[in-house]
Amino acid sequence: MRYFFTLLLFFVAVEMASALTPLPDSSPGFFSGEWSGTGSHGSYCFMNITPDGQGLLLIDGGAGDWLGAQIRWRNRQQAFEVEKIIPMKASSELRIIPLEHFSLSTEFNQSIKLTWGSSSNVCYLQKSAAAADHLARVRKVMKMMPSSRVDK
Repeated sequence: MRYFFTLLLFFVAVEMASALTPLPDSSPGFFSGEWSGTGSHGSYCFMNITPDGQGLLLIDGGAGDWLGAQIRWRNRQQAFEVEKIIPMKASSELRIIPLEHFSLSTEFNQSIKLTWGSSSNVCYLQKSAAAADHLARVRKVMKMMPSSRVDK
């Protein structure tokens, strides 16, 4: 009888835990949108991905030239997975250099880590809309704060 109750309690606990924790989101809309961020050596990174599995990645490594690639991607239970990299064609007019190899990995708090070239080339991308919301909130708080000065 104890074995039966122990087994019953185990299944109830497992069921309650799954009810409290939402299942990972596998929808394409979870990652879609514009992402941007900065990184080492003054780099700026931009990614625009659409719910249909297409995307564009541009990296300014700090010199003003863009490394560029188109991507095919999918959401594998809240893990960003690149299925195919299509380097952009070189363009001296747009200062675009083909980007053939890079790595994207999901990080904590809905950010994406982008690495390319050497291991020191890293950008942390966040959704542009989320960054704009944070900036608007900060500006609102700063307006409400009494002006302060530092007297020496």
